[in-house]
Amino acid sequence: MKRTNLIFAASLLVFATFMTACQKSETTDPMIESTQDDDKVSALFDDTQNDVDEFTAVTTPAKSSSDSYSSYAMPVGSGSRTDLTTFSGDTVIHTITFVDFVNGRSVNGHIKNGVIVVKVLGHPVDAKFERIIIMQNFDIDGNKIEGVRHVIKIADYQYSVTLVGGKVTFTDGTTYTHEFTRTRTWTEGYATLGDIWDDIFTVEGVATGVNRKGYAYTHTITNPLVIKNACRWIVEGTIELVCNGKTAILDYGMGECDDQATITVNGNIKDITLRCKR
Repeated sequence: MKRTNLIFAASLLVFATFMTACQKSETTDPMIESTQDDDKVSALFDDTQNDVDEFTAVTTPAKSSSDSYSSYAMPVGSGSRTDLTTFSGDTVIHTITFVDFVNGRSVNGHIKNGVIVVKVLGHPVDAKFERIIIMQNFDIDGNKIEGVRHVIKIADYQYSVTLVGGKVTFTDGTTYTHEFTRTRTWTEGYATLGDIWDDIFTVEGVATGVNRKGYAYTHTITNPLVIKNACRWIVEGTIELVCNGKTAILDYGMGECDDQATITVNGNIKDITLRCKR
């Protein structure tokens, strides 16, 4: 009788271990994890874009006759965000330094440190506009952000945006590289140029890179993303992520401002919570 009880107990232990392993496998599907990482990386680069957009929207120094520079602070939020402005021909060069800066207008709570260099020719509503953003020893919440973002106006309220050398080094030492070519269309908010927080954009394009597990991926926007600066998450659109021979579809929904999305892998749909605010 005692031997029978021992066999029964051992069987229960094996069954419980099997079920736990199955549940763990389901909740840690590598494609789901990679897709969530992809959204987080995009969010970090988008948040950097918002800081640059806001800063250059409200700071438009005129070139002096002697090509001298001006330095001033933008104390919106906590910490500091200061600028050194120089000129090269018609190009305005902002060297923006962040020290424990939390943007009080974006309400995402991210802490930024380091330097971003922004070279600007014209204004987004001008016939000719070009902007280059270079991240130098820059981090968000301790995650190091690298890359050069190049924006060129291609039509009224429409811009070609490329990211070269994009890379996030997370606080645990893992890395996620990210390069993209996108078309960004400004659909609302251009009547209030000094306030970026009512702006709405649609985004299309393709990104490539290597994820935290060392696998190459391709990220393709299959339905245009809708980005509202007043919301801290993408509100609409879908992305197809192909990685290590597998495919996942990330669906941001139909316009709701929330951190919820769905991921489809092998026909299975899973509700997820997005990891990072924009």
